[in-house]
Amino acid sequence: MATQSGPAPGTRCHIVLVPGFGGFDALGRVTYYAGITRLFQQWKRRYDPPPVVLHYFDNLPTAAVVTRATRLRKYLAKRMARDEILENDRIVLVGHSTGGLDIRQLIRDLDNSKNRWVHVDGECRISARAIRHCLDAVVFLSVPHFGTNVADWLYSHPVLRKTVITDLRAAFAGSQVYLLDEIEAGIAGGAACFTGADLLLALRDALTEANDRLGAPDPSRIADAQEAASELELYFRHMASDFRVINDLTSESHESEKSPAHFSYQERLKELDLWNKPPKIRTLSYATVGGRPFRFPSPSGCPAPTFHLTDPFAYLEIANGCGLSANTDISYRLGYRACAGGPLRWPPLAGTVARVLGPPPPQPLELWDNDGIVNTVSMLWPNDDTTLVQADHLDIIGHYRRRLAPREPGEDSREPPRTYQSYDSFRSSPLFDETTFKDVWTEIFFFSAIPKAFSQNQRSQPVRVTLAAGAPAAC
Repeated sequence: MATQSGPAPGTRCHIVLVPGFGGFDALGRVTYYAGITRLFQQWKRRYDPPPVVLHYFDNLPTAAVVTRATRLRKYLAKRMARDEILENDRIVLVGHSTGGLDIRQLIRDLDNSKNRWVHVDGECRISARAIRHCLDAVVFLSVPHFGTNVADWLYSHPVLRKTVITDLRAAFAGSQVYLLDEIEAGIAGGAACFTGADLLLALRDALTEANDRLGAPDPSRIADAQEAASELELYFRHMASDFRVINDLTSESHESEKSPAHFSYQERLKELDLWNKPPKIRTLSYATVGGRPFRFPSPSGCPAPTFHLTDPFAYLEIANGCGLSANTDISYRLGYRACAGGPLRWPPLAGTVARVLGPPPPQPLELWDNDGIVNTVSMLWPNDDTTLVQADHLDIIGHYRRRLAPREPGEDSREPPRTYQSYDSFRSSPLFDETTFKDVWTEIFFFSAIPKAFSQNQRSQPVRVTLAAGAPAAC
């Protein structure tokens, strides 16, 4: 295990990247954590750290948090049963968005006597205690610890959600790009189309990559296309059959079994006690806040008005990228607007913002401030101070710019299987840049593998972030 000065001699550090909503490691050639392996290799070459290994965990896209946490527990147990992770190695879990709730649920489950053993590979079993012993640290990236208004909005529009999923499956089944027009209409409610938005480019690339009739009739290309098609088919099937994660992400519980986002004040205190039990789990927390594309008349400290699809003026609000919303795309404006208003209130046990990485954020931080998906105040983990980064929800995991997909040797250049390998999925403003992206992940690597060096080399901007005072009476 780690000591105060760093890892014990002879141990390895295993950094496990846990995805959020969407749950995949890779779909075809698109990775959830885009560009992280490249930065990891650059960091290792430059700093020559103690032995450290990077793992990518592949989870279910939209299943309940308890289901996703169970899969994570089995994944870690399997790595240990096969001696990929040894009993004295250290595990650092990095969770983005819902992935952070999966980690919180995992730690709770490891303490549950019903989960004393994890059975893997037939007759092998690993104790929950052994997994907990190796668990050294957790990194939170944009995690909705107290839920998010976007989930409440989606929960209240089940027909829209099902329609979008049905259209996606139809587009995949036919591999017909012209069906994307119907998808655009379904997502935007007929108010405006997504033409030019990177989310559509990603979908077009996915359909092209999965179509084995495109390109040269090369056996390798056909096999890759069939594999990509099977991944997409399974992905959409999971989304159509189990979408309970939305219930787990709302700011108020809709299930008999609580998600970590719905813990009461006392339950959260008990949870923190679990994290502080020997061996204590170190934590590093990052919250993201996007640029403000709208102004709201709400009093400071209150939520914005709820976004209603039945209000014709709501479409005008998100359709036009001008004024504050200039240089943003409709996907970001729609997500931001849906997240700004809703039932979320100031969390009673939220942590504090200790520092800022990159450009200064909007001041003061309002209840309706968000990154296009999650309300920023919901990301303030209570056990430690949080670092604030001005970015949208997907910037911090590498989807902040379009990056061309590399061409494999022998590929038919006339019909490439994919144009891009990463996207600016939410075009927010101000732009998140490569420098801040590298700074965040360099910190994560140091925190995980060389804790002492992390403490000595934190690069932060001394900006005091004030939180808008809650005003329940005015709300």
